[in-house]
Amino acid sequence: MSYFAAAFARSGDEWVASETDLDDVETVEDVVDAVQDVESDDENVLVLVEEENWFAVVRVEGDEEPRVYVSDGAETLRSPVGEALVSELVEEHRLAAVVAGDAGADLPVVPATDLDEDEDEPVELPAEPIGEAGLLDDLGIRAEDLNRLAAAIGTPPSAAVTFLAERLGFAEALEAVR
Repeated sequence: MSYFAAAFARSGDEWVASETDLDDVETVEDVVDAVQDVESDDENVLVLVEEENWFAVVRVEGDEEPRVYVSDGAETLRSPVGEALVSELVEEHRLAAVVAGDAGADLPVVPATDLDEDEDEPVELPAEPIGEAGLLDDLGIRAEDLNRLAAAIGTPPSAAVTFLAERLGFAEALEAVR
């Protein structure tokens, strides 16, 4: 599967964009490393990723943990880039399933000391948006709007990314690198 990824950051009064190569990433931290060279006035970098069946937003703010949102958890696990983006979310889901005894995850309830043994068990993520839906709230895109965009049947991921870029004010920068 092919993907498109670009990083966006503020420079003065405008957004600048750079296409981002995520071919070698294995974790969301690798994604953060891939955008370390993007200069930003406020250390705030947004990464938009689109594949055939899903899109993702990653927000990197200085030394803070990256915040991730993907439109379809199950679809992201079908690509190496998607797996990298949800690497932290998979671990959170695995732990939550084990603690809750979630039968849908096909993981038994086990004592916390046995968690390391379950790391090789496959995890299924739901075919719905996962991650931090409110990661763009302060930029004018509410969590419910982002979830509505992800759930819109028939909306191609590229159209969703274009919509986000328009709402965030960097549609021209997106088109320059697309």
